[in-house]
Amino acid sequence: MALSDNYPLVQVPGAQGLWHILSRSPGYSGDAWCHLVPGKDKAMLVDTGFGIGDLKGLVESLTDLPVFVVNTHHHPDHVLGNPQFGSVFIHAMDAPGLRAQMTAPRRELPPDEVRQYNYTRGDLIQPAPYAVETVEDGHVFDLGGGYEVEVFHLPGHAEGGIALLDRKRRALYSGDALVWTPTFCMSSDPDAVVTPYMTVEKFRQGLTRLMAHLDEFDVLYPGHSRLGISKQIVPDMLACCDELLCGDKSAAYRVPGRDKPVHVHGMAKIAFDDNRIHVS
Repeated sequence: MALSDNYPLVQVPGAQGLWHILSRSPGYSGDAWCHLVPGKDKAMLVDTGFGIGDLKGLVESLTDLPVFVVNTHHHPDHVLGNPQFGSVFIHAMDAPGLRAQMTAPRRELPPDEVRQYNYTRGDLIQPAPYAVETVEDGHVFDLGGGYEVEVFHLPGHAEGGIALLDRKRRALYSGDALVWTPTFCMSSDPDAVVTPYMTVEKFRQGLTRLMAHLDEFDVLYPGHSRLGISKQIVPDMLACCDELLCGDKSAAYRVPGRDKPVHVHGMAKIAFDDNRIHVS
């Protein structure tokens, strides 16, 4: 299949039968990764990106297996392609936010992006109802042939943020919780309601459980930026959380365009707001 057949989506072959699919940004966030994870009997699609282009058609060209979707969290840059699929799985805490997007109008494409990438209105996946099935921490998806993928709840960036541990491939699909760029425990909206599960403190609790399984994976495939991150980011992120929780709010730099401080420890980076560090 020619790349242009599914433009603006870009497919990248990965190790052990994986496919990584880049969903190009329409101008208000970084490009997002989706991951197609085949087993023996079925395949799991991790996230659906910005909802621009025929993601379902591309996925069906890459595997003959039946495919189900798992969202790492409910933010639009990871879920707007969901209406192409009949149902999706998501952590229970993020299900309300996901359902709210089903009838929300699509944001218009910024003119500069339309010109640069040749998007058209017809490339947009329009909002539509679909089934939402919820999972909790510890849920295991069985793809057949020994391919089992476990859910790890990693709140902080989103209340219901998750990572997915693919033990047979020794890989972690880490969403926006563990990325090469900063993990955002911050908000662009100063009036946003902050819940306990949107804090560094709760993020650290989730990381602690993941640390106990550090010997079960070698590489991370996140929702943005660089693929194939070393698992060293997990202990580094724990240390980064600990420093913030102990009051070290030093900033190596600030997020461009958002003026938010970024605390750094080793590979780990956390962009934070003061009210999103401790559970109040």
